[in-house]
Order: sequence, then structure tokens, then C-alpha cells
Amino acid sequence: MDTLIHGAMAPGFLGLLLGQIVDRLVEEGGPAAERAGIQAPLRAFSFISLLARADLTVTEIAPRLGVTHAGVIKTEKLLEKLGYVERGQDPDDARRKPLRLTAAGREEADRIAAYMERASAVYRDLFDEIGVDLFAAARAFEARLDERGFDARMG
Repeated sequence: MDTLIHGAMAPGFLGLLLGQIVDRLVEEGGPAAERAGIQAPLRAFSFISLLARADLTVTEIAPRLGVTHAGVIKTEKLLEKLGYVERGQDPDDARRKPLRLTAAGREEADRIAAYMERASAVYRDLFDEIGVDLFAAARAFEARLDERGFDARMG
């Protein structure tokens, strides 16, 4: 099969490859999540896990997850329909409307935490198999981009 992800230009298509890997992990992670009794979409796991730690506003969630304000609202609406998230009220600031997990959302967060523990073990095994801690490498890659961005490197 002729793909763009080969030869001398292959590194230039890193984003394409990473996107394909993420899509595959989401697709292949679905059945295991269903077996674990999880109903939330895999792409909402980080959102739920974050709210399991603290009630946060949309504006506070977006930078923590590296998504847009609109993306947070979209996920919020989906999780509200599932009965996992609700808007709260900050007693100290009437303008602040933090999102919080419902009782059902907390139960889902517990299932997700157990799933993520198992997923982390699977990833560690894969990292051992390939001889690279891909998570650590990605964090190091991101840190270098923070120091000097892609556009600056392109000149």
C-alpha cells in the first residue's frame, strides 16, 4: 500500500500518524470500556476525570484539557444528557457556574479510573515492547515545542 507515511518525508506526516493512532485507540478501546460498564464516550474520559477532582467552570476546563471553550460546552451537553454532569453555583461568586459530577457521574468516574489504570498498564507494556516510553517522549517533544515552536523552527 502506498502511503504518505514512508520515506524521507515520513516525519513530516507525524500529525497524520498520531491522529491515526489516536483514532485506533479510541475505536479499539470502546469494547473494553463497554465491558467495564462505561457509557461515556472515550473522548470524554479526561473531562470526567478532571471533574472527579474538582468542580470547574468551562473556562477553567478548556486550558486544562487543551480544547476550545466550544469543545468543552459540546462535551458538557453530552454528559448532561447522560446524567453525569450538572451546572452548579458558586456561593462566593454568583457569576461563576462550575460544572460538577452528579452521583451517576461519580460512579462513572470510578469506572473510568479503574479502566484508565488498566489502560496505563497496557500502554506501559507496549512501551516496553517497542523500547520507548512514548508518553515521556511526547511530553519531551511538547516541551521542546513550548521552548521554540514549529513555525519558528521552520524559519
